[in-house]
Amino acid sequence: MNDNQNNVISHVMMQIEPNSVISEEMIANLVNIFALVNPLSDDEKIETISALHSKLAIRMDRGSYVKEKDHVTWYYTAKRNLPTVYWDRYRTYLFKYANLNSDVIDSLDSSTDEMMDLLCDPRSEFHFQRKGLVIGDVQSGKTATYTALINKAADAGYRIIILLTGTIEKLRRQTQGRLDEGFIGLDSTAFNRDKDTVLVGVGNINPSISGWAVTSTSSDFNTSTGSKLSGKLSGINDPVLFVLKKNSSVLSKLEQWLRLYNANPADKKIHLPMLLIDDEADNASVNTKNEDSPTTINANIRKLLKLFVKSNYVGFTATPFANIFIDPESNQEMLDDDLFPKDFIYALEPPTNYVGARSMFSEDGKYTFMLKENDDCEYYLPFNHKKDDVLNKIPGSMKEAIASFFIGNAIRDLRGHNNKHRTMLINVSRFIDVQESISKVVDSFVRECQREVKNYHLIGEEAMQYDTFTFMKHVFDKHFASIPKLEYNWETIQRSLHEAIASIVVRTVNGGNASKNLNYDECEEDGLRLIAIGGYSLSRGLTLEGLLISYFYRNSKMYDTLMQMGRWFGYRDGYSDICQVWMSETAIDWYSYISVASDELRREVRRMQADNRTPMDFGLCVRSDINALLVTARNKMKTATNHTMAVSLNGKVVETPFIHLDKEIVALNYSLTESFISLLKNDGYDIATDDSLELKNNQILNLPKAYIIDYLSAYRSHYLNMDFKVSDLVGIINDNVNGTLDNWDVVIANGNADPAERILGVDIKLVERKFGIREEAKALQLSGKKSRLGSPNLAKGGLTHSIVKEIEDAEKKLFKIGDEKKTFAQELYFRSGIRRNPLLVIYPVKLKPLSKNADNVDKHDDIKAKIVNEYKTPIIGLSIGFPQIHGFESEVYQYKINLIKYRELIEMDHGYEEEDEILN
Repeated sequence: MNDNQNNVISHVMMQIEPNSVISEEMIANLVNIFALVNPLSDDEKIETISALHSKLAIRMDRGSYVKEKDHVTWYYTAKRNLPTVYWDRYRTYLFKYANLNSDVIDSLDSSTDEMMDLLCDPRSEFHFQRKGLVIGDVQSGKTATYTALINKAADAGYRIIILLTGTIEKLRRQTQGRLDEGFIGLDSTAFNRDKDTVLVGVGNINPSISGWAVTSTSSDFNTSTGSKLSGKLSGINDPVLFVLKKNSSVLSKLEQWLRLYNANPADKKIHLPMLLIDDEADNASVNTKNEDSPTTINANIRKLLKLFVKSNYVGFTATPFANIFIDPESNQEMLDDDLFPKDFIYALEPPTNYVGARSMFSEDGKYTFMLKENDDCEYYLPFNHKKDDVLNKIPGSMKEAIASFFIGNAIRDLRGHNNKHRTMLINVSRFIDVQESISKVVDSFVRECQREVKNYHLIGEEAMQYDTFTFMKHVFDKHFASIPKLEYNWETIQRSLHEAIASIVVRTVNGGNASKNLNYDECEEDGLRLIAIGGYSLSRGLTLEGLLISYFYRNSKMYDTLMQMGRWFGYRDGYSDICQVWMSETAIDWYSYISVASDELRREVRRMQADNRTPMDFGLCVRSDINALLVTARNKMKTATNHTMAVSLNGKVVETPFIHLDKEIVALNYSLTESFISLLKNDGYDIATDDSLELKNNQILNLPKAYIIDYLSAYRSHYLNMDFKVSDLVGIINDNVNGTLDNWDVVIANGNADPAERILGVDIKLVERKFGIREEAKALQLSGKKSRLGSPNLAKGGLTHSIVKEIEDAEKKLFKIGDEKKTFAQELYFRSGIRRNPLLVIYPVKLKPLSKNADNVDKHDDIKAKIVNEYKTPIIGLSIGFPQIHGFESEVYQYKINLIKYRELIEMDHGYEEEDEILN
């Protein structure tokens, strides 16, 4: 899109009224009218109309929530008499300037109405303190949601609004700027320095109202800021906004200033209704019960809440695990914790044009093409490098990623995006010294390419005699030539390269320089073209404008850490087809796994809403999952010796993706399984052939649990299969008294490895799986892109066509899924509430040979090839699904793990904060 096209799109969007019926003819006529003053060619008009169709087709579903049962609804009735001036102008701003369509704005309107109703009426005579949590996706537009909530709160009568950002000043300033445009309507810096009023954003729509900005884009709260306020807050008629970073000193100064100058002398409380929004609520706010800064920040937040007689705390986060799993060792402690969202938990749905984890890492994701592997980085800068390690040479994959950034810039220029920001992210180290060394070699490489491109980009085929051009042509053929409907060939891109890459700069971005080096505002007219190299500062909240290429090589396995590092999630309208995300195969596996867990978290909110459950129910249910071990008690797990937690198996599927590296154990498991199947046949349990069954794999139905107990008792599961501890599983099955685990179904998985063989007494094809090696644990990890052993389809084992249809139809209705064919998670078939047998799936696995055409060489390739050749018997992996049946209590057991095993499982970073980072 060029400037004229963007102007036409903006003008057309302004003419379309919310909820109006839009015809093809109307769009075409409007484009022709505005093209009179913004000339467009016929091809550009067609492209503009197509872009308008895309914008108008974007949808966003309403969210879902659980709430405490005694809360009285108030907002919908109150709306009849409340003013809507703040919300009205923000709605207009979203429609006319942010170019959101009416469907998305209506969904945002409905969702924030529901959130307002979950708060308390500020006009109430009663004192209150509400605590809630809003769950969104990383980079999905949570800022727009809480800005809408702030505007509606101002209309409803909330007088004090405190917004906490992350711990980084650059993020605070970025957020303040967005609130200036979306709520205040004035430039906060000019406002606080008594300069001429500068209208911004909503101020240009209706300048007759504004909020009172105490903080600004140039200054966080401090004593001098507070002293500039004339009189007390009660004397200010407009709603007052504070935008603060989570810094113990800043929060303490604000609390002291509020208490000293604004509290009622009689009760030492402030009687103005207050809304506190905690953005990145899982970061620094949760009480870890140590004497470090997160605990201090938590205490300061609680002091602020208690200072007001009417207060609401609403946390916003994309990674809510720490907020829900306060302390894995004590259920009561979770219930008593001050910032636990005891009153409501709201799960947002992103718009349909959002590029998120599920669309990148799911098996059938729309954007899986973005993923590229960079395992060769291990040879140059290992995962577990030290502070004084230096990157002296650029990995081949990093060179390809940089060259892709060059090509992507050229394509965006050719598409008319000339003045748009473009960013490449390189996040491979948490150490600032290492980041600086990376910056030096990357800058040298970029400058060399810029020089050669400048000299030879116009000489056509003759440029191929120079290394830069042969390499970039190779990268284009490898990563771009196969893109569907790519408009440009290599020759066109080569001619455009110099202008596209000449202004690219390489900068490190960390706490000490983030505000300076990540300043897009300074290049607003021409667009900043930046390769940003950093760690922690690029992992929390900051938006990297026009992010085109991401190069990520980090080994954290913490859910929240990994998801927040995903700066590549977000909106890529007009260039999503040329975006790339480079990461290790292991990281891809983990993101796939975490994507499933995050999706299930949101789905659980909707299920519990349908069942009229509470946040307490939700918190206890979710944290009773074995995977809570991967996301909780980060500080405690640094020093704890043992860890115990209650684990629920109802509605869960547990697997054995980790296999013993010892070939003798593999052979023993195969022999055991062969004897098990033979015994069943001898005892009269034949392979089921009923045509009413959904699954056509080999199935043995209605086995008494004694067979399962005997088999599992002898099976050798690797200790890294944390949720498949044989002794615990056998104990649960053996001790079950309600009858839900009395009879079992067994499925022998049939794969796709030709030819079919006689395995375990049946004719099947083996299940092929890629694998990795965990040397320190002496284990193979059966993975593929989903880091899972099982196949969702096999969860239908033992079920009839009619029951499967009933389960899937109920899911489609609950989540408003159409009739299109869809693969559901295997857990769905166990948590429907419908009575069914528990299911044991036996996977006879063949290790997948290495691809001879692999671009990146794994350091374990020789070992892998040897393993493939030496394993004489199929590997036996197991999966067990436990049904959740209406009317029956959950099966819960106490799970224990020591610190060493925990660290081996997740290979955690040696620390969670950026080394030497200055978070100012």
